[in-house]
Amino acid sequence: MPNGGSDCCGTCWFNKSNHGERGYPSADSPEPAQCTIRDVPIEDPFYTYCANHPHRRPDRDPIPIGPIMVNISGGHTNDRVAWRPSPDSEEIRRHLLDLLNDIFTHSAQDRYPIGRPVASAVIRQLGDFREPRAVEALQRLRDSDYVLGDDAQTVLGNDARIALEKIGKTDS
Repeated sequence: MPNGGSDCCGTCWFNKSNHGERGYPSADSPEPAQCTIRDVPIEDPFYTYCANHPHRRPDRDPIPIGPIMVNISGGHTNDRVAWRPSPDSEEIRRHLLDLLNDIFTHSAQDRYPIGRPVASAVIRQLGDFREPRAVEALQRLRDSDYVLGDDAQTVLGNDARIALEKIGKTDS
């Protein structure tokens, strides 16, 4: 069976054809794949991804985080690019802001070995939304010497710097 990583829509509980289960319940299902939290048909579920997958958000987070990604090489690589942008609403923005404020206590635990950590998707999405309410936390993260584990501080600090540039806040 094709598999571009175990964090794909084909194994996600938000894939309608999986009937709320995670893993491989629909691998042979004739029902088409559909993301229930974004209301998007998924053409190639074993090579499509998002930050809400159970491997990244094991507490079943139904509020969309970041874009839907696809694997452009079709293999077990990190060649993921945005396919569909994140939906935007006040509920989504508030959720992202709450997650941003939790980064210093939770970001190291939400890291899956393929792709970027959920914290990175949160930071990038707030930058794409140009969300001014994120500025203070992004500046704190950009300027922090707080160690998040492995290379996460470098990745997240750089993501925060880029998000602040998009928001138009490059000053300290």
